[in-house]
Amino acid sequence: MSVRSSLVFCVAAVLFALPVRAPAGDLYGAYARALQYFDPALSATQSKRLAMRAIAEADAFALDARLVVALVAVESGWNPAAVSPAGARGLGQLMPQTARDLNVDPADPAANLHGAVRYLRALLDRYAALGLQERYERALGAYNAGSAAVDRYGSVPPYPETQAYVHKVIGLWRRLAGL
Repeated sequence: MSVRSSLVFCVAAVLFALPVRAPAGDLYGAYARALQYFDPALSATQSKRLAMRAIAEADAFALDARLVVALVAVESGWNPAAVSPAGARGLGQLMPQTARDLNVDPADPAANLHGAVRYLRALLDRYAALGLQERYERALGAYNAGSAAVDRYGSVPPYPETQAYVHKVIGLWRRLAGL
């Protein structure tokens, strides 16, 4: 991550202590502003639609919407057209096989977001027997490096990219939550 990207995350965290519950208009507006901060190319309509989708998906899968915002911010910067050098696509940076397994179109922002949240929920369920912190760390590590790598090492794999990824997502989630 570049210095500019690190600064964006820090500034966004200060500006957006996102509420878990608020009147719907206020809630969607706060999330939409956060998404536009991460991706200024999003129109007001796009950011509101994505904010509503993120909140709905988080609710449907019993996740904190701020975690979803943090994960997608780290994955793609909320750029629906993002493509990684490894071929991961869209908001949740789903790999082609993962998107197929989830039966989602990675090019469709709503479907990609649904797949990303569903995949994160499955990973959290996979590590449900662990303590809360370890559970989230392993699930995020598996989101980045694959569950086989997490299982092989019995923790977040010792890959610098994955270690940094887990730290960034959890750190941004905490900042967005105002912790």
